[in-house]
Amino acid sequence: MLLLLFELEGFTIENSYNTAQYKALKSNKILLVFLTKKGCSACNKALMKMINSKRLTSLIEKNAVFVLVYRNQEESFPIEMLYTTQYPTLFFLDREELFTCKALRGNINITKTMDCLHP
Repeated sequence: MLLLLFELEGFTIENSYNTAQYKALKSNKILLVFLTKKGCSACNKALMKMINSKRLTSLIEKNAVFVLVYRNQEESFPIEMLYTTQYPTLFFLDREELFTCKALRGNINITKTMDCLHP
């Protein structure tokens, strides 16, 4: 399996759910899961919109571990994500993998994402 790690201005994008979950537990941060699928141009646009928001990237760096998960990825993650039919979807999980905020689906709203990242 190919593991990628992206470092951007202020935060890292993990591509291993297990690694991201471990880092979130260790640092006592929210696990922010960006669920996408291959070939989804709307997903790519939403991800770039998030990356280009300096206020959002600052909050992610401070309060979350960000992981990019692809549909059908061969790695375990919460079952609720298996039944997602709208992409992209953002999930906000605590240390027990419980939702800390309602999942954001489709066109990702930066303000709502920021609201979910405040402790």
